Amino acid sequence: MIRRLIIGTVLASVTAAAAAGCGGGGDKAKPEVAWAGKVCDGVTASGAGLSFPQIDPKNGAKSAKALAGFLDAMGRRLQTMETRLQGAGAPPIDNGQAALNTALANLRGTESAVRTASAGLAKAKVTDAKSFKAAVTAAGQAMQKVQTYQGPTKDLRADPALAKAFDQAGSCKTHQL
Repeated sequence: MIRRLIIGTVLASVTAAAAAGCGGGGDKAKPEVAWAGKVCDGVTASGAGLSFPQIDPKNGAKSAKALAGFLDAMGRRLQTMETRLQGAGAPPIDNGQAALNTALANLRGTESAVRTASAGLAKAKVTDAKSFKAAVTAAGQAMQKVQTYQGPTKDLRADPALAKAFDQAGSCKTHQL
């Protein structure tokens, strides 16, 4: 169970790390390409600099606190990503608002799961390896969605017009956001 939570958390941080290398949304050829570049810039800024903490199950209390702090930071970054995505507005394509609403709903659901897991770890009475395992197992159950979530750009790419725009946007090309 500890491994599943850590894998899920790592997947989320990998998504953030992949976004960290993306930059420069100056594409002006088409409105949807410029919009995609703006989204990639927002995802990049939201995900940069998050690193997974050192975990030592033998020091359960310290590890639980570090993991809760990491998840709290991840929750704040997801909230920032949501704000930036909202700031970009609906993509200038047919059904753009629906695509944005889907991406925002999935992002909010993931943020909620991360915050629930963080709060659970922060409140857990962890005194040893066994109680750490129990706390992480409970957090892992709260983070089921994080284990499959691939970020708002993946949701937005479900629309073929947006997938093409993301492929053409200079700030998205390198890291395939």
